[in-house]
Amino acid sequence: MRAAVCFGAAVSCVVAVRSVEAIRPALLLDPDPAWIAARLVLWIGLLSATVAAGGLAAAVFFLCARSRFAPDAPYPLPFRRVTLALLAIGALAAGALFRFAWLDTLPVPLWLDDVSLISPALALEGSWRDFANSIRPAPYGVAQPFGSVGVLYLEFYQLCLELAGTTVFGVRLPSALAGAASVGTAMLLGRALLPRGGSVLAGLSLAGMRWSLILSRWGWNAIVLAPVLDVAALLLLAARRRWSLALAALAGVVAGISTHIYLAAWVGSAALFLLALWPPAPEQGRPWRPALALAFAIGLLLAAAPIFLLRKGRTSPYFARASDHNVVLEVRRARSILPFLGVAADALSSPWFLPDPTPRHDLPGHSRLGWIGGALVAVSFAYALLRPRRDFSAYLLAQAAAAFAATVAGGRATVPNGYRFGYLSNAAAVAIAGGALLVLAMFRASRRLSAAIALTGLLAVASFAGARDAIIRWAGSRTTFDDFWGQDTLLARAAARWDLYGTVDLDPALGENTLTMEGARKYRLDPWRDRLGRDAPEGEPRRKFRIVAPRSRPRAGERLVERVGDAWGREWGWIYGRRTGGT
Repeated sequence: MRAAVCFGAAVSCVVAVRSVEAIRPALLLDPDPAWIAARLVLWIGLLSATVAAGGLAAAVFFLCARSRFAPDAPYPLPFRRVTLALLAIGALAAGALFRFAWLDTLPVPLWLDDVSLISPALALEGSWRDFANSIRPAPYGVAQPFGSVGVLYLEFYQLCLELAGTTVFGVRLPSALAGAASVGTAMLLGRALLPRGGSVLAGLSLAGMRWSLILSRWGWNAIVLAPVLDVAALLLLAARRRWSLALAALAGVVAGISTHIYLAAWVGSAALFLLALWPPAPEQGRPWRPALALAFAIGLLLAAAPIFLLRKGRTSPYFARASDHNVVLEVRRARSILPFLGVAADALSSPWFLPDPTPRHDLPGHSRLGWIGGALVAVSFAYALLRPRRDFSAYLLAQAAAAFAATVAGGRATVPNGYRFGYLSNAAAVAIAGGALLVLAMFRASRRLSAAIALTGLLAVASFAGARDAIIRWAGSRTTFDDFWGQDTLLARAAARWDLYGTVDLDPALGENTLTMEGARKYRLDPWRDRLGRDAPEGEPRRKFRIVAPRSRPRAGERLVERVGDAWGREWGWIYGRRTGGT
């Protein structure tokens, strides 16, 4: 009954907020006496819709919970071990292939954050002196940076650049590696939380998940959180089962390491702290020990301490983004609690119904989970509400609670934000796997093998469709190009090509972010740089080039040598050149 009430309350909240937004608060609160009758009708309609929607949702949930469609536990996949092993290998291989395929060419544009931090990453010495100030502002080089990144992550970034060179592949290598590793850690989570076959379905779901794949191709440090927090969760789950304070503290240390990567690590760590506090199910026969949460918190704070203690020469705050925008500021500006209620409603419905408003995060107009994944995640959350003390339920509810609180605190702008909560793609994959096994449990024993084959095939189809959407549709979209300010990359690459033959004057007003242009030009971040440009022969007359706005007039002695354009026929600059004499 409590689960049904919770579900009904969530539906009521969403319906109430959407109704108020549709009617508009001004009409509901208009003090004009002539509007009394109209306001009364509007208020009655608002309250009726809210109560009816919540009551109906709670009733449907209650009836379903008492039917045979509410299994007591997920059912294991009835496949042979060889079949499960082949599926697991296939999921891992597909996950890696999808993340590394055409990594240096798709998407075409480069992102400001990773390009601007190449120089500070390469400047690290690889010693403890690097940590005198344990963070760097991001983007690096702007007067008022809106984020930060830990030096610990930059050491990893430097290693990738040394391995692959200062190339587009090297810049994107941390994201691709983390994305591929996250498929493996999600499978381990599925194995720890679900019965036989759960790991395979989790890996199959994540291998081609559009959300994870997009971030694995450009997400820089955000997707690196996913495997790190997964490892912390695995250690914490082992600590809960063995009641080991040492494992709980080690889980806290791993979670603390994640705080050196990206600010959202604190949200994921809060979820794990809540998981450590979660009471076990009665059938497990284990006492509740809050000391696990204390041990986790100690490990977390010890590992995160350098961020706050090692700050020599620091010029920007670690929590710059959190202080820049939050729900309190929105409420003050609006002089209303509607932003607070609105972001709460958005947070509740976003995984299923709301597209990400930022095109570089996802395909515009598409929900985060899709109808296949979304339906299975809904089944998992329904099960979690009915049996909240199981480990699988505790993990999902703890992640949801922390993400909900952080979303509300962050305010309504850019909600839902798939980049900020990219680490939840792994939790979503585990939820999809759990939902599939719960659906399997609804079938009669004689039909479970056929149902298992159908469910596995359905997840494989969804995974391949997600990979197609991420690699082809999203990466090649004009909307994606524009949201990355792709002209910066095109202009910088053009300047880098002509730098080999003379001096190039690039008008910074042509682009959006000068740091992107400067970094891409300095390091020649062009996937075809070795084939398209070579130093001019010895003794050949040097040239002078100008990159100016399209249709600009040439100066005396200049001729047009290139038009910088994109795949949609738009021109971003014209390049004029002239000889300046011999060398």
